[in-house]
Amino acid sequence: MTVAQQSIRIDGRSARYWIGGTGKPLILLHGGLGDARQHWAASFEALSPHFQIIAPDLPGFGVSEPLPLPDYQAYLDWLQLLLDMLHLGGPALMMGNSFGAALARLFTAGNTGYIARLVLIDGGSIFEVPGCTRPAFVIPGLSNLIIDLIRRQAYSFGGLQKAIHDEKLLTPEFIANAQAASHGFVASMKQIALNTSPALRTPTCPTLIVWGEFDRLSAPENGKQLTAQIRGARFTLIKAAAHMPQIEQPAAFHAAVLPFLSGKS
Repeated sequence: MTVAQQSIRIDGRSARYWIGGTGKPLILLHGGLGDARQHWAASFEALSPHFQIIAPDLPGFGVSEPLPLPDYQAYLDWLQLLLDMLHLGGPALMMGNSFGAALARLFTAGNTGYIARLVLIDGGSIFEVPGCTRPAFVIPGLSNLIIDLIRRQAYSFGGLQKAIHDEKLLTPEFIANAQAASHGFVASMKQIALNTSPALRTPTCPTLIVWGEFDRLSAPENGKQLTAQIRGARFTLIKAAAHMPQIEQPAAFHAAVLPFLSGKS
């Protein structure tokens, strides 16, 4: 099944999304290490024969224009507008990786009945900054200095090694795409640090939590703790993978998520 890119304007801003396949809608939300294609290219091929894929470049990533104040709620509102404009019929499925997993969790929790099944991949915890450290994100100059230092370290080759177990996947193209996404990601983290996160955080639909065993950005123990926070959630570990198991071990990953998304497990 062909999954092709499309352009759209959402609230006056241009955006790109990927769509294709047949079946129940499956919304894919990428993380901070690139755009939708970087995160989901292998899933387009594996899952489009079973589902209608909708994979947006989130605002500030890929070619989608950034939001003026990109906190969690702004992303959730943007996502709702996109889905409304695409006129998706019936309950949908949702899968998110890392930052996209946090958005998927919040969207599902706040839209009971809209998402029938949820998959969270190496993410889903809600980022919050303790009140005593928030001033560091407000002081002009200082906040930008701190955030840029974090960005440079996290998106260096050494930083990306914590996210990708197989260094052969750290190609010049992958690194360039990740570094291009870094600006949108840290802008979001700064805005999220300054605002209160949505109160509704617990999905009620069937939830599968998938983690790479060698994830050094977020250890598997974090995934197990997240599983305990969501009633009825199940946890599965992907061997020989880190923060992006869908691209590091695509066969094992899709073998784990396809039966769940199809309602067969």
